[in-house]
Amino acid sequence: MAHSGTVTFLSYWRGLQTSPEQAPTRERFDPAALKSLIPQLIMLSGDDHVHRFRLAGGFVNAFHGYELKDTAFPALFRSPFIDTVHTALVMSRRREQPLLLTVSAPWRSFDSLIAEDDLSQSDTVTFEICLCPLRGRTGQADRFVGVYQTTSAPPKNPRGSVGRYNLVSSRLYEPNRGAAAAHLRLVAAEGKRIA
Repeated sequence: MAHSGTVTFLSYWRGLQTSPEQAPTRERFDPAALKSLIPQLIMLSGDDHVHRFRLAGGFVNAFHGYELKDTAFPALFRSPFIDTVHTALVMSRRREQPLLLTVSAPWRSFDSLIAEDDLSQSDTVTFEICLCPLRGRTGQADRFVGVYQTTSAPPKNPRGSVGRYNLVSSRLYEPNRGAAAAHLRLVAAEGKRIA
C-alpha cells in the first residue's frame, strides 16, 4: 500500500488524464495544485534515455545533500539495480503509466565527530518514488513528474544525506482495462492432476 502522499500525487495525475491509456500533457500539470508536496516533487527528462533531473524540490536536494539538476536518476542506485531501473522507466514511458519504486538506502552522517558505535552511522531510510509520465508538445511522453515520500522514521542524526539506493520493488500502475481474469485450467495425465 502506497503512502498517503504518494496516493494524493497519483490521484491528481490520474485526474489529468483524458484517457486511461494516455499520459496527460505537461501543460495540464500544475504543481500549485499539490502545494504541500512541492518540496518533494521532481521532474526527469524522458527523451534522452539518461533520465536526468530537470527539477528537484528543496526536500529532495536536502535529502541528497546537493543540487540534483542534470544528475542521471538511475545513477543514484547501486550498480546491480541501474539496468532494472532504466528498463522500468522505459516501460513506464512507453505504456504511459505511473511507476512506483520502493527504495532503501543508507543514511550517511555529515557529523564526523560522532563516535563509531553511534547507530546513526548505520541508519537505513526507506522511501517511495512515484514517477508519472507527461506528454510534451510532440504528443509523446517525454518527461516524468514524480514525488519522493519517506516511509521510515527519520534518521537518529538528521545531519546527513542519503547514500546509493537499493531497489526493493518496482511496479507499473496500469489502469483496469476491464479484461476478464484468466481461468484456471486443470490438466490431468494418466488420471493425475498435474496443473
